[in-house]
Order: sequence, then structure tokens, then C-alpha cells
Amino acid sequence: MTRWHAVVMYRTDNGPITVEHDLLEVGDLAPLIERGPHWDTIIGIHITRVNHVDAEDLTVERAVKL
Repeated sequence: MTRWHAVVMYRTDNGPITVEHDLLEVGDLAPLIERGPHWDTIIGIHITRVNHVDAEDLTVERAVKL
């Protein structure tokens, strides 16, 4: 099951490259980043929540009541 999708963009001599990861927990990304390439070559990381079944209209205020 995937709940998060992360796209990590790295700087290389040949231009930026992206590496995509499907994750169950956001915390699962840290070990993947630590594994490399070197974290100082990261340009940016974009994390998107996926699998919003039955939650597309959920707000922060409504979620507090769950």
C-alpha cells in the first residue's frame, strides 16, 4: 500500500535527475535519502499524499472530530 509519493531531485554533472519513491510512512523516506546519492546534492524533495479514498473533502477541523 502506498500513502505517500516522494520525488527527490539531485544535482549531477549532466543536469538534474529525479528519483521517485512510493512510501507507506513519510518516515520511510529518511533511510532512502541516507542511502544516497549524497544528501548535499539534493535540489529539492516533493512529497504528495496519495490514496485519498473517502477523504477528498476532509478538512483539518473535521479531522479533529474523528
